Amino acid sequence: MKRAAAYNWLARVRDEMEAARFALAVVLRDWHLHLSAAPLHRGRALSVGDLQRCRAHLELTYMLRLFASWEAILRDYWLRGLGRDTVPELNQLVDSLAARRKIDPDTVARVHDLRRFRNEVVHENLQLLRYDFGQCAGGLGKFIAHLPPNW
Repeated sequence: MKRAAAYNWLARVRDEMEAARFALAVVLRDWHLHLSAAPLHRGRALSVGDLQRCRAHLELTYMLRLFASWEAILRDYWLRGLGRDTVPELNQLVDSLAARRKIDPDTVARVHDLRRFRNEVVHENLQLLRYDFGQCAGGLGKFIAHLPPNW
């Protein structure tokens, strides 16, 4: 993989989030035009309330996609770039890569804080965002900047 491809992978997640945000805004604004096309699920049609909940959780949903993509990039580097066939826990993976690539302690601390935030979202059903998508992308992207250009 090339580091540029890793950045593009993360950028596509951001672009998909913006596309979904735009689509939701249009459908919610013109709901009366789309009402008859609303799909049925469990015996009822999709409602405005469903779309509003989707919009309210959209950034959080895409942050989880961002983290998943970022972790996949790190694991790809671990496997293909370093030739390691183990599957360490993410915190151990981050620390090992940080030591190997001599990543500054502030960047590593930031990534661990973002990782703990992600864990709170996933395991504790956290709904309030301490970080927005851009802050997460920036912190995770800074870590990727320390990987080699090609692996």
